[in-house]
Amino acid sequence: MKHYSLLSLAALAAVSGVTSCISDEPLNMECDIEQAELLLGDASTLFYHDYDAHVSVPSTSDSICFVAKPHASVGQIPLQLTLTPGARAYRVGESSLWETGTAVASSHGQEQRFRVVREDGEGERQYRIMVRNEKATTTQTLHFSFDDYTLNSAGKYYEWQAEGEAANIWLDGKWKNGNPGYNLSRSSAQPMEYPSVPVPGGGPDGSDCVKLETCDTGSFGAMVNMRIASGSMFNGIFDLSYALKDALVATRFGSPFKHRPVRVSCWLKFEPGARFQDKRAQTVEGVVDEPDFYAGIYRNTDSEGNAYMLNGYDVITSPQIVGFARIPHHYTAEGADQLTDEPIHGITGEWQKVTLELQYNEELDPVLLENNGYSLYIGFSSSWQGAYFQGAVGSKLWIDEIEVECE
Repeated sequence: MKHYSLLSLAALAAVSGVTSCISDEPLNMECDIEQAELLLGDASTLFYHDYDAHVSVPSTSDSICFVAKPHASVGQIPLQLTLTPGARAYRVGESSLWETGTAVASSHGQEQRFRVVREDGEGERQYRIMVRNEKATTTQTLHFSFDDYTLNSAGKYYEWQAEGEAANIWLDGKWKNGNPGYNLSRSSAQPMEYPSVPVPGGGPDGSDCVKLETCDTGSFGAMVNMRIASGSMFNGIFDLSYALKDALVATRFGSPFKHRPVRVSCWLKFEPGARFQDKRAQTVEGVVDEPDFYAGIYRNTDSEGNAYMLNGYDVITSPQIVGFARIPHHYTAEGADQLTDEPIHGITGEWQKVTLELQYNEELDPVLLENNGYSLYIGFSSSWQGAYFQGAVGSKLWIDEIEVECE
């Protein structure tokens, strides 16, 4: 929770348990790793891009992973850590202060553990840092399930691990959702009261599935004009430091991908909430809430050679997108989203397999593809206008068993 607007800070002061270490701590007494960098003379010897040797660490993450080329020889590498002001870093099990720039053993995915201590010494966080070689996928069809989940380290909400080969594709092996942001507004909520929760045995085949639900954010949400939180699931990054300043920037989509996806399918069912409301919580008559499910592939480097990730603003519209598919919705003649009482997505309260066929506006460059120049992203929401804090409280989207078919 590194930087908030003054309005957000005033609101946070009234809510307990929202900082990254303990509640009610001042900002200069956080204990986060903000950035991690491997100090290499020539990063191209180990990585596809120079920026792969540098990681900006979301405040909710306690795992930092650098992904090297498949056959790169990784040994001792100097590691530089940027900490929140006043914090101190130690290797776990050591009492001497960590000196940034010290070389660490990184071969064969060897994990290094650090603890970062607050300025007053009264709180700390632990981090895992590793460098691993990229593992190539060996099948043309990837399968994602939702059977591997656990409570986060604070025991507040659920997190989901990708499984099998899929775990090597997602950035840190995890699915992302807005649960950490909901914790800011409803810190007293029990784990099963969050927007994204597991349903043991609730899937179409009797396995576990996920329920995404649009929830009211209470008095705190009203204070910051974010009155609802739609349930979500996507691959990429959720940066909690932006959750209250700009929720659309907080969600960043995609993971480097070496195949040409042609279709993405998932088992879905949906029930809309009773009352569609706008950002001011005013009822919008004659509108039925809708879910969202989309997938795409995009160029992950911009025209100046910088790393690029889609966010909530351009996840549908970015010119970087080269292939895309989405469940049907109504749009105006100008292409804007159109609210309606007659949705056309076709998803009902009964389980059904929904398949999206990606439409390409250009062919993939094989050299870029081989060198991790494209990223794949998949996203779900219980309210398709939820990113703009519009939707119906109580809308529910169940998801299970994703397949990505590639050429």
